[in-house]
Amino acid sequence: MTIKLSALTLTLALGFAAAPALAQEYGGEQQQEGQGMGQPEQQPQADFSDEELERFVSLQDDIGAIREDYVSQIESADSEDEARQLQQEAQTAMVEAIEEAGMSVEEYNAIAVAYNSDPSVQERVDALSGS
Repeated sequence: MTIKLSALTLTLALGFAAAPALAQEYGGEQQQEGQGMGQPEQQPQADFSDEELERFVSLQDDIGAIREDYVSQIESADSEDEARQLQQEAQTAMVEAIEEAGMSVEEYNAIAVAYNSDPSVQERVDALSGS
């Protein structure tokens, strides 16, 4: 599994169109409380520290495992409601994994977006992951 594919697992595996969608979905209630999560108009931060990128790289196996656990369940769900519930469970599990690693969902999504759009970020992440 490459970082490029794994970085998008938060979004593509669950049917979202862009990485900030998870932050918007997860942050919907908090956004109303003034925390302002997931604003797609803003450009993602591109000056990530090595520590942030290392955390991102280390999360790829965890996020990939969660995705693998849920994708087959979602595909074989008996109803749209069941699939939606499984998607929410997968999101929650991914968010918990990200936060337990000491990152915010916004940071993770920003790095994922930057990885796929900024060659310098991609190069740094690939170097850290040994790709």
